[in-house]
Amino acid sequence: MFRFCCLSIVMFMNSLAFGDDDLRLLRAQAIRAAMDRVAPSVVRVEKFGVIEGGGEVAEDAPTVAIAIDEKNHFIASSLVRKQFSSSLVLVAADGTRSTAKVIASDLHRDYVLLEASEPLGVPAVTIGDPQTQVGQTVIAVGRIAGDGSIAVSSGVLSAKDRLWGIALQTDARVSSVFYGGPMIDLQGQLLGVMVAAVPDDMGEESTAWYDAGVAFAIPIQAIAERLDTLLAGQDIQGGVIGIVADSNDPYVESAKISAVKPRSPAARADIRAGDIVVTIDENPIRSHREIKQILGAMDAGEKVEMKLSRGDESLTKTVTLIDSIPPLEPQWLGIMVSQATGKKDKPASVIVTGIFEDSAAKDALKIGDEIQSINGSPVESVLSLRRRIFSADPDEAVVVKVLRRSESDESEVVDLTIKTSNLADRKFDPLPTSLPTTKVEGEKWAVTELSLPDIANKGFLVAPESTAKTAASNSDKGLLLLLADPGEADLQKAANGWLSVAEKQQVIVCLLQPADEARWQPDEVDAAVRVAASIGKRHEIDDQMTVVGGLGKGAGGSMAMAVAIARPGKFSGLAIRSDVTPPAIRLRENDASAPLEMLLREVPSADDPTWVPVLKKAGYAILRGDDKDATVLNWIRSMRSL
Repeated sequence: MFRFCCLSIVMFMNSLAFGDDDLRLLRAQAIRAAMDRVAPSVVRVEKFGVIEGGGEVAEDAPTVAIAIDEKNHFIASSLVRKQFSSSLVLVAADGTRSTAKVIASDLHRDYVLLEASEPLGVPAVTIGDPQTQVGQTVIAVGRIAGDGSIAVSSGVLSAKDRLWGIALQTDARVSSVFYGGPMIDLQGQLLGVMVAAVPDDMGEESTAWYDAGVAFAIPIQAIAERLDTLLAGQDIQGGVIGIVADSNDPYVESAKISAVKPRSPAARADIRAGDIVVTIDENPIRSHREIKQILGAMDAGEKVEMKLSRGDESLTKTVTLIDSIPPLEPQWLGIMVSQATGKKDKPASVIVTGIFEDSAAKDALKIGDEIQSINGSPVESVLSLRRRIFSADPDEAVVVKVLRRSESDESEVVDLTIKTSNLADRKFDPLPTSLPTTKVEGEKWAVTELSLPDIANKGFLVAPESTAKTAASNSDKGLLLLLADPGEADLQKAANGWLSVAEKQQVIVCLLQPADEARWQPDEVDAAVRVAASIGKRHEIDDQMTVVGGLGKGAGGSMAMAVAIARPGKFSGLAIRSDVTPPAIRLRENDASAPLEMLLREVPSADDPTWVPVLKKAGYAILRGDDKDATVLNWIRSMRSL
């Protein structure tokens, strides 16, 4: 107690002895001393012969690198090889220059290993085992383009294990001249290397948070552990396992696997849909977020031990992660289903309510069949069944176990072997008789002006006049959000043209214009999502029939593509014309946990647009139809099938 009191008195006296100016001076001196320890190891990286540039940070923007050993090896940000250049040049503080080449890349963590052709005479940084603590002061060090003087930005360590387990986060403001440079503590210890990165769904370019007060560094320990691999000229890639979450929300406390991707490490290890992950490498698992956090830090080739629960069994599987899984080929069975509520002595089940005439299910399944399992894994929900069919192996038939009742109400369990078909081959025009639409008696539809208090975009809504959510008046409706081209002359007239067909097909249509009449802005991606969410609060919308699309062939269609791909899970479909110019966004693979299908509203053309094969390779099902409004709504209604 006496010791604690003495320490408190000393701290109090120190606070009296030093004013704010003194403390700022001491902090500046500490930062300067720490910077001086690593600054000699920091060199500029210049790119020459860049083919093209773009984005917030140009492809030829100056970055930096740090000497990692005494053998002319340097660590730099992956921006140095993001775009082809004829040469890379490293420039030391004294002006000494040397060309350099990329030896290998850590594609998982966005940094590269460079080798200079000539010695630059700079010392290597000291790689230790520093301790990091959230809240501590950190310093980013770079070099300014031109005179090569040192650039410094300080902040606090905001978080560890960010970007799904691979990065440190700081609030230091970082621009391109810091990428590839060191992040250090107040003692000058190297904590990590600054990289250009953004979290999932937070930006379409890795430099989207350039100079924004959110920056990331790869821990130096992670780099040191992989240095021998890089020196051997071997690239490093992130590992994938191939399981699909049971819920769209990663924070839900459920570690049940909804589906397993074919030809994946999980499939090879006999992990099945319905299995529940209990531990990974002895780490207890409660949600898919924890699964992603642990596996997100692992590389291709690494092994994990997973303990699973399968019914009454406890299983242990050793799985080797790989760098990629063959692209998804979305599959389709050709049935409509509904959820049957479970009882105390009987779990929830899925009932077949409709069958497409031109589907593989036509001669196998019957209306009223209760689907119990797929490939031996129990089926308890429509969502789980949808994901399993969507991600089924296109080369293998699925085994469907059903409980079938006869006219005399006797029941039998039947095992059916059914070959799925490609989702892109689904027929929807005319709409199959298994997809009836029910107009609610007395429900009146109208075109109304849409104006939301927190969104600058204006538009028109084609929907029932009553906004009360009731099973009688608002069930079984879809949503089509159409983004207008800038300068659209008469949006209300266009909305009136949708009124009759929208009411007939029970699909709410919203026509939305950009906030600026001249253009759509990147930040309006989220505005479109908020508009759809607002409509969903007033009308009962089937999540499987939510579509974003372009009203014309210009920027509205490009923006719709950006919204659908950049915000997975917010819309189930994308409807655009085939002559739309795709946006400059980061393309994500289609994911069975948030599947997206597309409709090309055809225009006369002999060939597919060049972006169609790219999207197919990324696992997107691309269906085709004409440019009639009724065709689009027929397709939306058919999206409820699986």
